[in-house]
Amino acid sequence: MAANREAIVVSAGQQFRKRGFDDVTLTDVMKAAGLTHGGFYGYFDSKEALAAAVCERGVADSVAAVDAVAAQGEEGRGPGAEPLLQQFVRDYVSARHRDGPEDGCSVGALAHHAGRGSAEIQRIFASGIKGMAESLSHLRELDAPDRGPRSEPDFATLSTMIGALALARAVAEADPRLSDTILEAARAHIETSG
Repeated sequence: MAANREAIVVSAGQQFRKRGFDDVTLTDVMKAAGLTHGGFYGYFDSKEALAAAVCERGVADSVAAVDAVAAQGEEGRGPGAEPLLQQFVRDYVSARHRDGPEDGCSVGALAHHAGRGSAEIQRIFASGIKGMAESLSHLRELDAPDRGPRSEPDFATLSTMIGALALARAVAEADPRLSDTILEAARAHIETSG
């Protein structure tokens, strides 16, 4: 039972990140999970409940990804190592992430869908956005310990990253060069901001 529920959440998460909430049917989710459509309601009360479970998992994974980079810095790094924030941003604001939303960050892939979602989904996203911004701020602290602790979450960096990813995805097929330029400009901006 638990393995089937996990398969449904994983399948739905990949499909929601790639196609959005509205363009994915329960039949799509269950088929990809290797289960029958009729069995869905044994695991979730509704598609909305599934979307909330996917968002809960996705935003937790997104925060954990930033925290994993911070853990590397807390374990100590050699001289001349790439700054942690720059390392995270390089991976996040990348062609690989742009082209593979199904395997990427739920906050970046589903933020515009969450804005049209229920209060529960928005609550989940609010928690994830705050968590990611706090974790990004922590990366900045680890990169520049002489500046002292940052008291504010780094919403500016998070907004730049997610905005760049959304814009790059919006034009990727029609104008690949523009898409790459957007990603490059966002990385450069974050690297030089302080």
